[in-house]
Amino acid sequence: MVSTIANGGVYLPPHVLMPGQVGNGPHADTAMHPEPLKLGEDLPDPLPPGAHRVISTMTAAQMRKMMEGVVLFGTGKPAQLNGYSSGGKTGTAQKIDPATHVYSKTMHIASFAGIAPVNNPVIAVAVVIDDPKGASYYGNAVSAPVFAEVAQQVLEYLGVPHDIEVHAPRTKALPAPNIVEDDDHRQGDVNAVFSAINDLPSDDPLRAPTPQAAAQPATLQASTQNATAAQNSSGQTSKAATQAVQKPPTQPSSQPVTATVAVSDKKQLKVPSLVGLPVRKVIEQAYAAGLDVHITGNGIVREQAPAAGTMVAAGTRIVVHCAP
Repeated sequence: MVSTIANGGVYLPPHVLMPGQVGNGPHADTAMHPEPLKLGEDLPDPLPPGAHRVISTMTAAQMRKMMEGVVLFGTGKPAQLNGYSSGGKTGTAQKIDPATHVYSKTMHIASFAGIAPVNNPVIAVAVVIDDPKGASYYGNAVSAPVFAEVAQQVLEYLGVPHDIEVHAPRTKALPAPNIVEDDDHRQGDVNAVFSAINDLPSDDPLRAPTPQAAAQPATLQASTQNATAAQNSSGQTSKAATQAVQKPPTQPSSQPVTATVAVSDKKQLKVPSLVGLPVRKVIEQAYAAGLDVHITGNGIVREQAPAAGTMVAAGTRIVVHCAP
């Protein structure tokens, strides 16, 4: 029936082709690589015995369009092909229960019969599945996908030209990664990296430079501080303060003064919350807070060390771990 619609309304008696045979008749020549079977307008002339017209050419064309609509908009969507138009009809029927001789509510026959391509059909495929098992037993769920797989491979094998746009092969969506933001093991790793980085020697290139005040001789530093304190509001320095700065320190002996005072920076900075931010935002917020940052991984920040709100010394390098 489906082949008759594909053939423009002309019924051709079915026959079996042995492997390697070419053509539409029982006496076709043999070949190692058969050419595509040309159907539709290329019917045998004369027609083989038993062939006859069943419906008009116009009716057959309208039926093909209706079958295409089933695949495009109806229950036959799983029968859509890549690069080829297709048409067909799904079917779901109840079987007769041999024990009760009535229609069974649990046994079914699922089917899909279709053609491709629609406007110039080359193949007709019928998929009939007896008593399918599983959550769904309908023809569109179990038979139409089989038609799509078989028809796609056959058309490609026969070298049939595509008649619609070819799309990239569909791939199954990968499951979303199971991300645990407060994972104890990962947090331990981040804390270990934080401790290791901030325990590096001061001259290590991986360590962020720590602001330090230069060491100065005690007497000179004291004189400078006195001079600064003596400045008035107009920016003028008193004569006494100027003399105090210019006067060399009194030396108790001929030995040079070696005592120095190292001034440490006691400023404490608050660690911002960086979890959930992209890398660019992390860098911007760390810079705004006056902190250096060490980033591991890629994507969104999932963990940080030390925790948000912790007060740390200036120059401390915080550590963040990123993941997709």
